[in-house]
Amino acid sequence: MDHAKLVRAFEPATFADGAEDTPLLAAGALIMAATQIIDELFQDIETLATDGGSVADSEGAYFVLEDLPQLFAHQYNGRFARNFHVATVMVTGRLSAEQWTPPASVGEALALHLVIQRAQHLLVDHELLDRDEARELYLGFEDAAFEDIDHEWLYRADMDGFENDKEFAARFGATDMRVQSWFQPTGNGPAHVHAFSIELETPKQA
Repeated sequence: MDHAKLVRAFEPATFADGAEDTPLLAAGALIMAATQIIDELFQDIETLATDGGSVADSEGAYFVLEDLPQLFAHQYNGRFARNFHVATVMVTGRLSAEQWTPPASVGEALALHLVIQRAQHLLVDHELLDRDEARELYLGFEDAAFEDIDHEWLYRADMDGFENDKEFAARFGATDMRVQSWFQPTGNGPAHVHAFSIELETPKQA
């Protein structure tokens, strides 16, 4: 609950459920979850550096990358993990800003999704709420924090390959969901991705 004051971008009412302390628990759990995930990503990056290749090729244990859509695990390599780490820091850092700006990339949306999932698990594991209560507690926050929930399609095995379907993207106005685009800016919103993740063309030699 002491960590709740670090969430400045959202009012406690975003998590309101009628109980006085529950919104503080919800906000504080987000900060705790973000801290854990950022720390664990350092370990995932180190594991990838040791094993080489991708998460799909590795026999190592992963704390965060295993919770991303596993249909794309063969593309979760060292560079990806570092990009995801930066995206996580960027989007969770905005929780402490005076005004919220939604995720600026698919990677940021996935990072925030994992933080919310982890926050729910923390509340359940510490027997503060049951699973259904924890899930419902963050529904208002999800509505306020995300511009859309397109990133959730990436978890659906029945939609395998949709990210390469131009017809689907045109029909639903979907963001480019190919892994190589996860850390590139989406839309024209006020949020921006970190320069670390921007793919620039190699300068041509004179």
